[in-house]
Order: sequence, then C-alpha cells, then structure tokens
Amino acid sequence: MNATLCADCPDTVVITMPALMPYRAGDELTCSSDGYPAPTYSWTVNQSPGSSTSTQVLAEGDHVYICTATVTFDDGRTCIETDSRTVTAYSKYRKQYNTLQTILMFTTLFVG
Repeated sequence: MNATLCADCPDTVVITMPALMPYRAGDELTCSSDGYPAPTYSWTVNQSPGSSTSTQVLAEGDHVYICTATVTFDDGRTCIETDSRTVTAYSKYRKQYNTLQTILMFTTLFVG
C-alpha cells in the first residue's frame, strides 16, 4: 500500500461557532483548514493580535474575529488564507438580564 501526500495551500479556512446562542464571553471559536503540511493559525480581534492556536476565546461585546491559516513549505515558501466573523458575546450577567427582560415581556403580554 502506497500513499502519496502532496503539499498544498489551504483552499478553505472555516471558523466554527460555539454550539449555543446567544454567545457568551469565554466561549471559543475554532479555526480549521485543509492545507498540507498542517497550517499554523493566528487570530486578530478588531485588528489586534489574538490567539496563535486554532481556537480563540470570545471577548464581551461586538468584535471582528479573523483567523489566518498559514502553510509553510520545506523550501520556505508560504501561502495564507483567512476567514472572518463578526460576533457579539454577552457577559453572564447580560444574558441573565436579557432572559429576565424576555420573561417580563411575555408576562405583560399574557396578563394584559
């Protein structure tokens, strides 16, 4: 059995969002890519440096997250591909406030 591996630039970079909404500060985004050899990852958050791994923790508030996948070949050449998401993450307390507001709104509708 022979296997042939080919060096290739990433065709796709995908940011996977957290499973549950609304997003909370502390949830993680995950970046993946199909480049070979395995890409390295870097994040920017609102144009400031972020994580240097495949995951990035969400900060509270509205932010633009950009994941960059970089493949470096043996001869030193590199190729880069990116994906971005704009995400709003709430603090634990903001989520509780939003839930309370929703309950109060529905209570008013059903009572009135």
